[in-house]
Amino acid sequence: MKLFNFEDGYIGDNKGLLDFFIKTLNGMAYGLFATLLVGTILTTFATYVPLPEEAKKIIIDVASVIKGFMGLGIGIGISMSLKLSGLKLIVASISGGIAVLFPHVYADPSISLTLAGFLRLSSDPLVIYVVVIGTIFVMNTILTKQTPIDIIIVPILGVIAAACFSLVVTKPITVGISYIGKFIILATDATPFVMGLIISVVMGMALTAPISSAAIAISIHLGTNAINAGFSADEAYTLGIAGGAALVGCCANMLGFAVMSRKDNNIGTIISVAIGTSMLQFKNILKKPIIWLPPIIVSAILGPLSTVVFKMTTTSIGAGMGTSGLVGQIETITSMGINARSILSILILQIILPIVLVWLIDIIFRKYNLIKKGDLKI
Repeated sequence: MKLFNFEDGYIGDNKGLLDFFIKTLNGMAYGLFATLLVGTILTTFATYVPLPEEAKKIIIDVASVIKGFMGLGIGIGISMSLKLSGLKLIVASISGGIAVLFPHVYADPSISLTLAGFLRLSSDPLVIYVVVIGTIFVMNTILTKQTPIDIIIVPILGVIAAACFSLVVTKPITVGISYIGKFIILATDATPFVMGLIISVVMGMALTAPISSAAIAISIHLGTNAINAGFSADEAYTLGIAGGAALVGCCANMLGFAVMSRKDNNIGTIISVAIGTSMLQFKNILKKPIIWLPPIIVSAILGPLSTVVFKMTTTSIGAGMGTSGLVGQIETITSMGINARSILSILILQIILPIVLVWLIDIIFRKYNLIKKGDLKI
């Protein structure tokens, strides 16, 4: 199977497909970070920091508007990741907004086309992703050459394509994701130890690999805020438990690689890994895969500890973030509130144990020359 890369024609089979998904998922993540993530952080800040009521209201209102731009943000992120330019970039970006707006207005005429009406809307990031990709594909398949009337044809074609894709894919994807959520709920309830281990390891690896763990977690509603997506309170709590396992796996990778690289990098680089992204180590992982083993082992230990013992929860926004910008920790508080249980969960599961356990395993690996100085140099 060959895949169109929207710029140079068709690209290689397997590698092209993988590169395409990596690029576009990362573009989607940028859009999520700039809108939904920032809006959530602002809301949490206004909720927990003592501020004048008027200031809180302004911040929360601004945060709501920012979160409402999620579709546009994802559209821009994907378009830039595929190196679109000009009208196609603008129209592809708008298609993300259409993916949020059009299906809801079509299904519920009571939703007004005003700011207040717009802010009532929500759409799954995966729906937006598919609509944007579909719109870009249509534009680049049909409009292969420039014409004197591109300024009219490109927007019209893009808007029609986005509206059609939105109507066709919204329901199937939403239902499919709901079933994925139901499966995670059933599996986590039945075997919390096993699911804690699997989710922690998989999401931790997704965070370090050039795949967006944040986009995955948000798309499948891996958090207590799943109640906003139609899940019951009990179901949302179970998804929050699963999200907690994902979060500790991400923390194990970020803080783990930070402490492992202490002998190879300066303090600035170590901090970039610890509260930025462990993806900085991915090139070193490709060179020597065994350096990934200590964080994976610790993820496998902490995941079940989170689901079975601590029963820590978080939101889908925090589940795939780890310690990046401390979003995971902020969202744990959002989910669990400020209390002794949430603070202990953050300190023990998300900070202390990832650092200490990975450090101990790293020492053992270095003793047997499985990991050597220079292996984690960035």
